[in-house]
Amino acid sequence: MAKNFFAEYMVIKMIYEIMCMGEICPLPLIKAKHKFEEASKGDLIKIIVDHRCTLESIDNYFSKHDYIIEIKEVIQGVWEIYIKK
Repeated sequence: MAKNFFAEYMVIKMIYEIMCMGEICPLPLIKAKHKFEEASKGDLIKIIVDHRCTLESIDNYFSKHDYIIEIKEVIQGVWEIYIKK
C-alpha cells in the first residue's frame, strides 16, 4: 500500500463518501473510478467496503496508477479506503 497521506497532505478540498456495503466486484470499483474522474485535485474519496475482493481490486487499480491510497480496517471485515486526487 502507498504512503500515508494524512501526514503528508493536509489540504483537502472536498470529501466524497461511497458506501459499498454488500456490493461485490466490479460495482464498487466502477463507482470509485467514476467518482474519482468527477473529483478535483485535492479532493478525498472515502469508500466503505465489506468484501476483501473489492478491497483488493480498488487497491490494485489505484496503486497501479500511482494515486495516494490508504486502507483502514475499521471493524473486522469492514474497510475504509481513502484515495487522494
